[in-house]
Amino acid sequence: MVRPRIPSRRRFLCQVASAGLGTALFSSHALRALDGLRPLYVGNPLWHYPNRDWERVYRDLYRSDSSFVFLCAPNDTHNCLLRGFVKNGVVTRIAPTYGYHKATDLHGNQASRRWDPRCCQKGLALVRRFYGDRRCKRPLMRQGFKEWVEAGFPRDEKTGAVDPKYLKRGADPFVPVSWDDAFRYSAMALENIARTYSGEQGMARLRAQGYDPLMIEETRGAGTQVLKFRGGMPPLGMTRVFAQYRLANAMALLDDRIRGSGPDDALGGRGWDNYSWHTDLPPGHPMVTGQQTVDFDLCNVEHAGLALIWGMNWITTKMPDSHWMTEARMKGTRIVVIAAEYSATSSKADEVIIVRPGTTPALALGIAQVLIGEKLYDRRYVEANTDLPLLVRMDTGELLRARDVFANYTPPPLTNNIKVLQPGEAPLPIHKQFGPVITEEQRREWNDFVIWDDLRGGPTPLTRDQVADRFTRLGVRPRLSGEVTVRLASGETVACRTVFDVTRQMLDASYTPEQVEKITWAPAKAIRSLARQIARNAERTLFVTGMGPNQFFNSDLKDRAVFLVAALTRNIGRIGGNVGSYAGNYRASFFNGLGQYIAENPFDVETDPARPARVRRYWKPESVHYFNHGDTILRYGKAVLTGKSHIPTPTKAIHVSNSNSLIGNAKGHYDSIVNTFPRVEFIAINEWWWTASCEYSDVIFPVDSWAELKFPDMTISVTNPFLYVFPATPLPRIHDTRSDVEVAQGICHALGEVTGDERYKDYWRFLHDGGMRPY
Repeated sequence: MVRPRIPSRRRFLCQVASAGLGTALFSSHALRALDGLRPLYVGNPLWHYPNRDWERVYRDLYRSDSSFVFLCAPNDTHNCLLRGFVKNGVVTRIAPTYGYHKATDLHGNQASRRWDPRCCQKGLALVRRFYGDRRCKRPLMRQGFKEWVEAGFPRDEKTGAVDPKYLKRGADPFVPVSWDDAFRYSAMALENIARTYSGEQGMARLRAQGYDPLMIEETRGAGTQVLKFRGGMPPLGMTRVFAQYRLANAMALLDDRIRGSGPDDALGGRGWDNYSWHTDLPPGHPMVTGQQTVDFDLCNVEHAGLALIWGMNWITTKMPDSHWMTEARMKGTRIVVIAAEYSATSSKADEVIIVRPGTTPALALGIAQVLIGEKLYDRRYVEANTDLPLLVRMDTGELLRARDVFANYTPPPLTNNIKVLQPGEAPLPIHKQFGPVITEEQRREWNDFVIWDDLRGGPTPLTRDQVADRFTRLGVRPRLSGEVTVRLASGETVACRTVFDVTRQMLDASYTPEQVEKITWAPAKAIRSLARQIARNAERTLFVTGMGPNQFFNSDLKDRAVFLVAALTRNIGRIGGNVGSYAGNYRASFFNGLGQYIAENPFDVETDPARPARVRRYWKPESVHYFNHGDTILRYGKAVLTGKSHIPTPTKAIHVSNSNSLIGNAKGHYDSIVNTFPRVEFIAINEWWWTASCEYSDVIFPVDSWAELKFPDMTISVTNPFLYVFPATPLPRIHDTRSDVEVAQGICHALGEVTGDERYKDYWRFLHDGGMRPY
């Protein structure tokens, strides 16, 4: 094919202009130029294509010098191993690793290729974060805090309070400082604050500042108890983010230095919680099951016949796992969304039930009413696996106990996955425990339950062991409905009904579909239809519950009601039939050696990497709810609503990693910033992206992004079955950053220099020697 010669644009215009008015007198050259503007026809581009230079440009854009794998873990409901492609020393793009199918479990089972490609849109755009203008690039210190330290920590002589001129957070400028100065100033502040509020004089200062007397008493005179440490979403870095709690444990050395308390009486800092503070955890799960959270991997949805997406926007909040839901629907799984709005997930559902916010407990109870009223429940399963057959005393409303009925009743030994400690017997280390552990005293206190056996026509004791197959082997037929009279061991008689019977009465009185429609706005017809669908899908209904409904004060009722529906229909503990909630630190328990790391005895450090650490926990867990409530406990008039075991201490120093929820997007942000934070004397944060928490901190420790980690770490997700490793990456640090664990080490090292105590350095011996692997 011969291509016509095309003149330049300038030549073409000159030729047109030379033709006079240019309306009819085109030169022959101009006419040929117009021919070149016509579309070029190519019969078959596979035989011939006129110009492929654009392909070279396209390939150059994606050509890289090298690549590396890193773990993207913005939230423990995700986690994706991604590959970063480097060109001229810069990460230019990110892609999936396509390596998930290589994963195996301890039994040699291999993951499916359907896990690949695993990523989401946010992960693919992470380059913008790594090189973004909001990266924390160097250690920074607030000017007012720096002046306070350099002035020798001046305080009010009577109260010990800090002059407000040093506490202008949000207004003061930040000053770049060296890492050594950031560590040293922080250590000096921690030491001064702990010393200021130690002993009787320290407690008197706290009283003068107006703190609650019970909170002051809770310090027990240890100033280290006013130092608060929080690893935000700590499972996202089992050694990196959980280092905050190891740091809190090391504060026992500081208490010993100040009060001379010794290893037996020393107290460490306080460790703030995370997901219970976020209120993302399902509070009804431990109430019903004893487990912090019950869940299943989201990929299980394709084994279900019915999936109830209950208050969770799966498509947008579980992006790497959204394909499991859409693929399951293609294979026949019916998707029903229950939500307070028409969400993105609703557009992928077969049925959508819109409810008023906070009313889903009533919805679940309405479903249970239909199941019981229409006799759609699985009676045999209910008898053998639930507490519904247990007898309830009508005089006290309490469960009837075997000791009340049978004279000289001795509870038999428990052997079904529970360990009862005899007097003086110590429990095994957590990583060697096979199930729940209770004391003999607890066993006697709990005693056993009682059912009414219709075969024998009388009461029969029931232990915690006798469930499922063990219950079937008893050869009993428990009564579910009606009232019975039971003669007690004392000779008295008492009227009793079953849990099932009193529950049915409550449901019939208050939660018929018509009544529930008024509460929830969900149509009664839809409630009956959903109940019947669940009944038809025994062992094949998944209750995929989200974090939204957990935010309400009645959220425990939602969980308990959902478990009631699941128990009535044999949908607990099955691959395709179960209850799940998807937020929280609960899967941190998979790392059962965690206690050795965060609670190693700082007075007796093990420096041999081949030997286990000796554990003694000096730090105490505390809920950050109280700090967010104005750093006070809950009182109503003279009544104290906060339990004795949960009393917090006054907060004078805060160090947070990996979280913006405590300061930046805290509940009641204005109240916290204006009224509560001015009473805190030191705030530090580890962060790699500038947030509002940085704006209101005193020291900002810039830490590595996931692409720059120099020490391997571990994590886990609550939605998928993989145990993850954060790889140490070859990418040079983009800015002057360090690892979170190096920040904890640096503060400890500086405390050692301030106090002259070498044990702080020994506490991070392996990191000093160049690695984290022993930990």
